[in-house]
Amino acid sequence: MNRAASKIAVCIALIAFAILAFFPVAQKASDPARYTAYTASLDEKTETVLKLMAASTVTSAGISAIPGDTATPIAEKLADFSEYFLLILCVLYAEKYLLTIIPLGVFRALIPLTCLSFIAGRIWNPRWMDRQGFKLLLMSLALLAVIPLSIRTSDLIYDTYRHSIDNTIASAEQLSDETSELAAAEDTNMLRSILNRLSETRDSLTEKASTVMNRFVESLAVMIVTSCVIPILVLLFFVWIIKQLTGVDVRDIAPRSPMRPRNGRRNDEAAERQQRSSI
Repeated sequence: MNRAASKIAVCIALIAFAILAFFPVAQKASDPARYTAYTASLDEKTETVLKLMAASTVTSAGISAIPGDTATPIAEKLADFSEYFLLILCVLYAEKYLLTIIPLGVFRALIPLTCLSFIAGRIWNPRWMDRQGFKLLLMSLALLAVIPLSIRTSDLIYDTYRHSIDNTIASAEQLSDETSELAAAEDTNMLRSILNRLSETRDSLTEKASTVMNRFVESLAVMIVTSCVIPILVLLFFVWIIKQLTGVDVRDIAPRSPMRPRNGRRNDEAAERQQRSSI
């Protein structure tokens, strides 16, 4: 009687926890105000990506104004960078929205399912259902931590290369100004001294354009790593952790029929020993 009463008490507590998770906890966990620090970090990266995108577009147009075809491949390559920056921008916005969507899904779906698994374990098959509930609980914790942890990890790399990215934007603006002056001098034919040194100036600007493109490549690599690669690696790390915690013994996590008795494995081992002794 005491055992039955304890099971009922545990089931009631699990039901109450599921209700709390579904209504008030889910609402508070999905409140954007709770993630101000993370959204500020994502907004800063978004602003940087927008600046890089604008700088690459303007610089590409400026390099196209350099006389001759020497710098044309550089201008075309810089124009292609806008597509990669747009992809990074989409990832940053996705992370920003997932900050609130994932907690809502966890507390309104996975946590109630976890409680339901533990309740079924008290009534039906404790070993099998408790194992499923434990897996759901670990998955819930991993989903809650993956986005915040990936943002914090990417911030460490981003802070290291922030100065380099700022230099890239400044160099692109300086090159755009110089190419604009060169184009104006060439179109108006007003400054003979500049025209006499047009070839020298063109070669110098082409070299600067090559340097700026290399800096854009470095900045693009940093943004891809911090915004795309790090979240994927953090997710894979959590998947590996869950696998290690729930998959130490392959026979323990192998799916079994819920109707199989708990002592089935013990009976199989006894039958195997009896068969060996008879041989």
